[in-house]
Formats: sequence, C-alpha cells, structure tokens
Amino acid sequence: MIDPTRQIAAGAGWLYGHRWIERLLDFVSIVILARLLSPDDFGVVAIAASVVTVIEGLGALGVDKALIRSRSDDREMYDSAWTLSMLRGTLAALCMVLIAFLLDDSRMAAVLLTLALVPVVNGLANPRFVMFERDLVYSKLAVLTLGARTISVAVTLAAAFAHRSYWALVLGLLANHAAATILSYALRPYRPRISFAKFQSLFAFSGWLTLTSAVTALSMETDKIIVGRLLGVSHAGLYDMTQRVGVLPTRELLAPLQRILFPAYSRLIADTPRLRRVVCESINVLASLSLPAGFGFALLAGDFVPLVLGAQWTPIVPLLIVLVPYLGLRSTLSMTLPSVLALGRTRLLFWVSTIYAVVHVPAFILGTAFFALPGSMWSIVAAGVFYSYLNAWMLRTTLGISMREILAQLRRPFAATALMCAAVVALAAMTPIELLPASGSWQSLAAKVIVGAAVLCAGQYAIWRLEGRPAGIERRLAQLMSG
Repeated sequence: MIDPTRQIAAGAGWLYGHRWIERLLDFVSIVILARLLSPDDFGVVAIAASVVTVIEGLGALGVDKALIRSRSDDREMYDSAWTLSMLRGTLAALCMVLIAFLLDDSRMAAVLLTLALVPVVNGLANPRFVMFERDLVYSKLAVLTLGARTISVAVTLAAAFAHRSYWALVLGLLANHAAATILSYALRPYRPRISFAKFQSLFAFSGWLTLTSAVTALSMETDKIIVGRLLGVSHAGLYDMTQRVGVLPTRELLAPLQRILFPAYSRLIADTPRLRRVVCESINVLASLSLPAGFGFALLAGDFVPLVLGAQWTPIVPLLIVLVPYLGLRSTLSMTLPSVLALGRTRLLFWVSTIYAVVHVPAFILGTAFFALPGSMWSIVAAGVFYSYLNAWMLRTTLGISMREILAQLRRPFAATALMCAAVVALAAMTPIELLPASGSWQSLAAKVIVGAAVLCAGQYAIWRLEGRPAGIERRLAQLMSG
C-alpha cells in the first residue's frame, strides 16, 4: 500500500508551490493597498464581506466534502451537488439584497448589493473539479487558484490606483470568485444538469456539517460586524488588517497541509491504527511549523508593520503581538477537523462548534465593549484556549489519542520555539536592536530573522537527535534530503 505520508508530501509540494506564489501576490497587494486606502475603506468592505460570509456560512452544505468522502463517480451525484449549490447561492444572494435595503449606511448597502453576486457565482462552480482534490492531484488546483488570484490582484490594484476607494477591494473579490468558477470548467470540462436524484445521499453526510458551518459562521465570522457596531468603521478596518496580517505566518505554512489532510485521512478510515499514527505525526509536523511562525512573527511585528504597511497601521502592532502567538498555538491541533470529518463524525463537530460559540461570542462582545480592540484580541485568546481543549478531547474520543501523546508530539517544537525566542530577546539585550522599536528598522528585522531561524533549526535538530531520532517532521525532512 502507498505510504499516505508520501502522498501528503507529494500533494503538499504542489500546494506549497502555488500557495507561496499566491501569498506573494496577496502580500504585494496588501502592502500597496495599505498605502493607498485608509482604515475606513478596509472597514467598510470588511463589515460587508463578513455579512456575505455569515450568510453563506448559514447555508453552507459541505457538498464538496461529501463528494470527496463518498469517492463516487456517479454523474447524478455531481449534478445533484451542482443543483444544490446553485439553489443555495441564489437564496444567499436574495438574503443579501434584502439586508442591503434595510441598511442606513449607503456605502455599506451598495457594497453588499454588489457582493450579492459572490454566492451566485460560487454556486455555479464545476462540481467535478473536486475530483482532483479527492485524488490528491493538486496541479490543476494550483493553476486555478493562481490564475484567479492573479486576475483578482490585477483588478484590485488597477481600481485602487484609479479611484483610491474601497471599491477596489470589492471589484477584486468579485474578480477572484468569477475567475475561479470559469477556470473550474476550463480545467475540467463538464456540462452540469439540474438533478435532485442524490439530495438524500448528500444530506446524509452534510446535514450535521451544514449545522456546524452555520454555528461556526455565527461565532467566527461576525467579529468585524461586532467591532464595527461597537467601535466604528475605522476600528473595524484596523481589526481587519490585524486579521489579514496576523494569519500570514501560520496560514501560509499550514493551509496546504490542512487541505490535503482530509482526502489523505479519508483513504485510511478502514485502518484506524494507521490513521491514528498518521494523525499523531501530523501534530508534530503542524506544531513544528506553526509555533515558531506565530511566536517569531510576534517578535518581528514592531519592525514589520511600520516598514511594510506604513505608519498609519502602527496601532495594530500590540494587537498582533497578542493574536499571532495564539494562532500558532491553535494551529498545532488543526488536523482535528479533517480527521473527525474523515471518520464521518459530523454530529460531534456540530456539538463542539456549538459549545465553542456559546463561549466565544459573549466573550468577544464583552471584551470589545469594555476594552476596545485589545479586549477583542484577548477574548479570542481566552476562548481559543478552550477550543484547543475541545480539539484534544475530540482526538481522544474519536481515535483514542491521549493528552500525553499530544504533548509528546509538541515537546520538541515547544522547546525549539522557546530557544528561538530566548535568542532574539538576548540579541536585543546585547545590541542596539529593540524588540519593540518606535519605528521599524530593516537591519533589526534581518538580524532577528537570521538569529531566530538559525537557533530554531539547530535547536530542534539537536533535541531530535538527543531523543533518538523519533518519527516526526525531522525524520521526514532527513528522508527527503537523502532522496
């Protein structure tokens, strides 16, 4: 049998390759837009886009995951999935139009009316395209995402230079979704037909997943709406930029792996012991990437923000220092969702998401209302610690992975990250370099990156050797380097 970790590595190669190019385009776009547009511009689009995300999340059906897990090539299944997605997208668009007419803010209403096209376009996407992801063939996905992102960035920047308004962000969003839908048919020709034959089969898997998506949308995607309501549009813009920048270190390292884990795990559902071993190794791999990325970026935030984004965004530096290390910690157990999905435990996901929402939403509202944006960040961290516990509990419930086993996989990444942080702090203490400078310095940024990366790699390798070269990311990298 083919080693699933080799398949993950091969697929991750394609995913990382196109993802880094895609993120480079996004990064260039953010840097330019941060200097052309104001926090108020970002706030208007962030709030409107959150409304779109919430409404789409309330009606998300997870048909793509149902198709991946079923591994069926039945045409009626794909036609039914397309019909279901089209109907859902149309209904979501009608809800957005209705909400737009009820808004007092004319800017927000106009943006929301325009973005109502997004769910319609998404609902028309090619359902057959998911076969590439199901079979771990990610070269086509690379072409689609890079093509769509290139078109989106070009449209966004052209509109920003021409008009310098929030409409640049709106047009870029539309261009991205439209290009992705068109390319899905160009890369995998298919002529869908309206069909209701397999609705029951799709709902059998995605019913609880739909409820989970609805709860997740209400708890995770209403944050910008809450900030805008309580603190104002400009604060929503600062919050949005904090989120955009804050997820860069961990998301770009982990998103390709997270995307490939679900189809990879789905191939192992008949061999639970093997699935359990692969999931345990995934904890070590994800932690080795996310922990140093999160804590390392927090050490660089004081230099990075004023140098790259501009002085008007310096208020987000203390917010990033709180948020990004938490995102690194949370990502260590981000393989829980694909593993539980692969096992078909969608009801369990719904109840866990509901419990988390009951904790997160009130905490976020209270934190924002009483302590403004710092309160927003700390409420996310507090609720996130509880969410990490829920993830660990799900791993124990579904695969019997104990907390001791989880901590064993986290031990080396935690130790190496601590050494990295200590080295950067010592560098600041022994040199004129500052951890939190009043204005950024390229020399400080470069020195922190070089010293931190060197100590991290040397530290984790040394600890791995001292522990007897156990399974984990270090062994996989050694195997890749040795051919």
